[in-house]
Amino acid sequence: MTIRLETISAGLVKPIWVRDDNELRTIMSGIYKTPISTLTNPQLIEVTRAGIVGDEQADPQAHGGTEKALYMYPQEHYPFWSSLFSEAKGQSIHLEHGYLGENLTISGLSEHDIYVGDRLRIGAVECAVTKLREPCYKFTAKTGVATAAKAMIQGARSGWYLRVLQAGFLKAGDAITVIPGPRECSIAQQNHALRHRGD
Repeated sequence: MTIRLETISAGLVKPIWVRDDNELRTIMSGIYKTPISTLTNPQLIEVTRAGIVGDEQADPQAHGGTEKALYMYPQEHYPFWSSLFSEAKGQSIHLEHGYLGENLTISGLSEHDIYVGDRLRIGAVECAVTKLREPCYKFTAKTGVATAAKAMIQGARSGWYLRVLQAGFLKAGDAITVIPGPRECSIAQQNHALRHRGD
């Protein structure tokens, strides 16, 4: 199976409504991402050690920084989310790539295939896999579905963060080459550990 970069997404920090002690308030979030390079419009996008040029994060401790410069997500999970949200909201929901807050939507890899320490070559960019994405209250607030964060971890649909080792340019349609690392802990295994952390 071809492993390919399907979409590159980025976005600016903007307010999001969250519920805190049963009261609504706004906080700033960078979870809103919009496609900027697609298979039908494969624009070259610059990536630095800090991530995609023009992309913003509101809380670099949780999302962003050099250890979480890019967030990669398999497009194969999108039908699950469309179905979950459609059922929860009682209407047909179609999700665009970037909806889950990812920068790089890919095909051909899952959390079971990728291990912490693996390196990925995409275009002129090389990255290292650092960890799973832990969904937070902002993810729940954006989706409007209370069970969204739980479903992400339970089904090992977290995606993963990347550190940029070699800056450069990439575009939608670029092939992805996996260079295996120590292969001691997969992203799926991290999901499993997080799911049972409270046991």
